[in-house]
Amino acid sequence: MAGLADLGSVTGRRGTKRPSMSKLGGSEMSSRIKITLSDDIAARLDELAAASGQPVARVAGQMVRDGLGKLAAAARGNGSAPADELTITRAPWLEPYGGDREWRQFMWGSILALCGRYPDELKGLKQGWWTDESQVETLCALAHWRQMLDDGGRDPRDELDFQLNVVEFGRRLKQVGGGVTKEWTPGVAPDEWR
Repeated sequence: MAGLADLGSVTGRRGTKRPSMSKLGGSEMSSRIKITLSDDIAARLDELAAASGQPVARVAGQMVRDGLGKLAAAARGNGSAPADELTITRAPWLEPYGGDREWRQFMWGSILALCGRYPDELKGLKQGWWTDESQVETLCALAHWRQMLDDGGRDPRDELDFQLNVVEFGRRLKQVGGGVTKEWTPGVAPDEWR
């Protein structure tokens, strides 16, 4: 397979980079990368390039951009951050920095759904659980995980792993006990949550 063409900056002999003036797809290129492909994938890429009449590097670059765009769109669709925001946002099961009312409403609904689906496992939740950061993070992670499985789970081992984690969380809730704290009854979010 032919090597990748210049997709952006050019590395000089001493390792310094000088910006390339080339543009592709309306945006200025900013980096050059090399990728290693298996022979069969490289052959398929060559075929695609030949069929489109474009250089292999341009076709490969467009495929990478398209793939990243689809990942970002899929991430937005399931509540997680787009790829270009991953460095400044938190995991989707954690409340965004600075708070986010919409996230809290969505997550409260997701936790209610989780409790409705696993009432026996989560009956150990006590009134005020939303003030315990560990319980909030765990419930939000479980709710997000459940959504990911429901929206596109492909491996039954993932489902089994999830089920074991729900049971384990329920066991931990029972071990903590309740003392005088009453059991939580799922319902409208308390003012502290909103």
